[in-house]
Amino acid sequence: MKRLLLISLIAMASSCSFLDVEVNNVATADNYYRSLDELEDALTGVYATLADNALYGEAMMGRLGLSADIGYEYYKKDAGTVGYYQAGVSDSRIASFWRALYAGIGRANMLLARIDRVDGSADVLARREQIRGEALFLRSYYYYMLVKRFENVPLVLTSVEDINSSEKYVGQATPKEVYQKIMSDLETAAGLVPATSSVDGGWQVCQTAVWGMLARVALNMAGQPVGETSMYQKAAQYARLVMESGEHALNPVFEDIFIDQCRNVYDVKEVLFEVNFWGDNTGTYQTAGTVGRNIGIASSEESPVGYCMGLLRCNPLLWYLYDASDKRRDWTVSTFRYSADGSKAEDSESAPISRKYCAKWRREYEVSSSKSTTCTEINFPILRYSDVLLMYAEAYAMHPAGLDRDLALKCLNMVRRRGYGVDVYSPSVFDWSGDDEALRHEIMDERAREFAFEMLRKDDLVRWGIFYERMQEALDNIDGRSASYQLAAIETYSSARKRDSLWPIPAREISVNPLLKQNPGW
Repeated sequence: MKRLLLISLIAMASSCSFLDVEVNNVATADNYYRSLDELEDALTGVYATLADNALYGEAMMGRLGLSADIGYEYYKKDAGTVGYYQAGVSDSRIASFWRALYAGIGRANMLLARIDRVDGSADVLARREQIRGEALFLRSYYYYMLVKRFENVPLVLTSVEDINSSEKYVGQATPKEVYQKIMSDLETAAGLVPATSSVDGGWQVCQTAVWGMLARVALNMAGQPVGETSMYQKAAQYARLVMESGEHALNPVFEDIFIDQCRNVYDVKEVLFEVNFWGDNTGTYQTAGTVGRNIGIASSEESPVGYCMGLLRCNPLLWYLYDASDKRRDWTVSTFRYSADGSKAEDSESAPISRKYCAKWRREYEVSSSKSTTCTEINFPILRYSDVLLMYAEAYAMHPAGLDRDLALKCLNMVRRRGYGVDVYSPSVFDWSGDDEALRHEIMDERAREFAFEMLRKDDLVRWGIFYERMQEALDNIDGRSASYQLAAIETYSSARKRDSLWPIPAREISVNPLLKQNPGW
């Protein structure tokens, strides 16, 4: 059964700026965090940030431009916004993204500042320390999301309890400083969080999820803008810990990963960490999301399949990265359209590729009986085991010294074999081989094939330093200029600028915090 995201009074507080998040809640906090149950409730509030509408709950599902060169948004109401690469310093979704993450950080800070109030038996203390680790992980992940999108962000680690204090103004840390704190806190969390074998789903942080996230953060720190190449070794180290734990394995059938998420089945071998959604938002607690409703194969409100906006579509660049034998292609990208009665109308061979939808999450597999037109309870993956494998392979390809080339190729080829539907542990005709220079490019393409529409692509391009050139290549690949969706794609890719590798610091944040400076180009 899914964990219901019951948001406590403390967690439900909201504000316009991170400067207000903790201050507004001090009176409540002084009377809280007095029992293990209250720590659990507060932790649930920290988790709940993931499902916020500004983040995975809604906006990240196709409306923030995170698919970059492999997919584009077609939703006319979003023209002129970040989804179309036409953001400004007052873009509401960018501002909400910032506020939601700092709200989550504020919740974590309050919990971490007061967690030692709880004492008791050995079991109580053991769980208290697990909660500490989970809160550290979540705060770290929220900072990771901020530093990836804004680079220069305030590093707020304590509760500000006096609204008149100068402490409420926090200047921007460098990306390196933020990454270093993330790595330090994640390494601490790894020794505190529950063992992987003790959790029943990827919704709860466990030890291998922390190791996997450490690999991701290290890999990003090694890339642009920080360029700390020694971190490739760290990325490989933590990826290897996950692989050698024996806790994870590739699901042998690629599409089953996403069917399981539609059916509320936890695939704890493949999915290390995911956003948990529940219900249809008809009760007191708003805990549903929009996976399969915002992104997916479009269907009408009357369709028995369930309504889907289908606002995220395929750039032909992605389609041609697959070959026809790769089974991931026809699951990731739609080859048909739903009719009003729920039947499937197959695309003709001549149909424009840019018309095709993101198709990984399909509401025909959804178990909810409500088939809400506004939300779903389909989960969304943040970290999968195939990512861990490809991170090791990339760490080797980017900085081979001291790493195992044979293991790197094995990792890459296990993911490829699964894509082609053959045994992941046996050599096959689909295995890739080549020199290290070619390996780097192959991994870049393989990540697009494996993680398309999982909101990782823009981050990948930015850390590789090829964001702008790939957006220009995506523009050149649009297969027509007559349909309205093709015009939307052209508008998106022609609007992208080099500055769009990061987002502007929201104008309101600068107006209330005199220590903030705007990002270059904005």
